[in-house]
Amino acid sequence: MCGACGRAQQGFYDRSLRRVRDLSCGGLRILLAIEVRRLACRSCRAVKRERLDFLVDNPRYTKRFAFYVGKRCGSATIKDIADELELDWHTVKELEKQYMRERLRRAGTPGPKVIGIDEISIRQGHTYRIVVSELIRRRPIWFGGADRSEASMDEFFKGLGARKSAGIRLAVMDMWKPFRNSTQRNAAQASVLFDKFHVVRHLGDALDKVRKAEYARLSGSGGCHRPP
Repeated sequence: MCGACGRAQQGFYDRSLRRVRDLSCGGLRILLAIEVRRLACRSCRAVKRERLDFLVDNPRYTKRFAFYVGKRCGSATIKDIADELELDWHTVKELEKQYMRERLRRAGTPGPKVIGIDEISIRQGHTYRIVVSELIRRRPIWFGGADRSEASMDEFFKGLGARKSAGIRLAVMDMWKPFRNSTQRNAAQASVLFDKFHVVRHLGDALDKVRKAEYARLSGSGGCHRPP
């Protein structure tokens, strides 16, 4: 079966022996020697590797080894795991991504009742992505968008679907207007709760403006004088 399009093929183009890393046993590294065939796929019109369901996208590792690496990333840094398993940092990161994609696939589309919306900066400057979390179960459920615009926030609700969006009862966010507009349009029944950090910050800014205005007014009218 073609590893690219999934179409069944007869015969093969060539074959080679490959060593694939599997779970260790008794403190020993286990490498499997398997025969990997390439197919002349009529659908792709190219030579492609056959599909082997027990391997991950990187055909040098088994799925169970990749899932072990991904699970370990939940309790240790990528660098520590790379040193422990004698892997490249980028290899560990890629295996972790595949582990997380599989977890999301098995979990299915969430049906959250209470969501938290925030943005994170992915590099220096003003490059943002949106993170949506399911607050009751305390887990992130969506990361995406091209920025923190209203259109990017709409992508979350589009992926969630109208029925599950209608089940949201509360959305917690900062006072960023695009988040509020998108939520009120796509989940109109949901109450919007601003987090207290931003409320207190805006309140402090407002008090500063009033204080400065009053100081300027009193100074101008002769009601308040600076000491010499």
